[in-house]
Amino acid sequence: MSTYKGQTPSSTSVDPRIVSFFENFYAVSDNPSAHEEYAQSFTPDADFIMGSKRVAGYNDILSLRHGLWSGPVKTRKHTLEKIFPFGNDSNEVMLYGSVDYGLKNGKALTVEWAGRAIMVEHQDGLRMGFYQVYLVSSSHPD
Repeated sequence: MSTYKGQTPSSTSVDPRIVSFFENFYAVSDNPSAHEEYAQSFTPDADFIMGSKRVAGYNDILSLRHGLWSGPVKTRKHTLEKIFPFGNDSNEVMLYGSVDYGLKNGKALTVEWAGRAIMVEHQDGLRMGFYQVYLVSSSHPD
């Protein structure tokens, strides 16, 4: 079973494209060479906030993505636990999961996270127009 497929509430309908989008997004996120594919998950003018880092637009998201892999992290493995939509068929969702980091110094670290995303129809399907990640651990490697 994929660790990227989050559970959704049975009482609320969720666009199945959102579930498959995030399944693909976190697989791409864990691939250290998929920088452009990662940045293309966002609209060209998207806002992206990760912890204290705030960027906007494709080039800045691409730059941030390169930075995420140039620091102490050697490997990432996301687990997406749940997707919470804001009402039936909403384009706004909250996400919850964890990520296992393998560090270049040989240590390992697991961090819980939550995210908020606003999905936008863009060209060939859904992309994120806004994405904010809330990191639970104060010992985040990036």
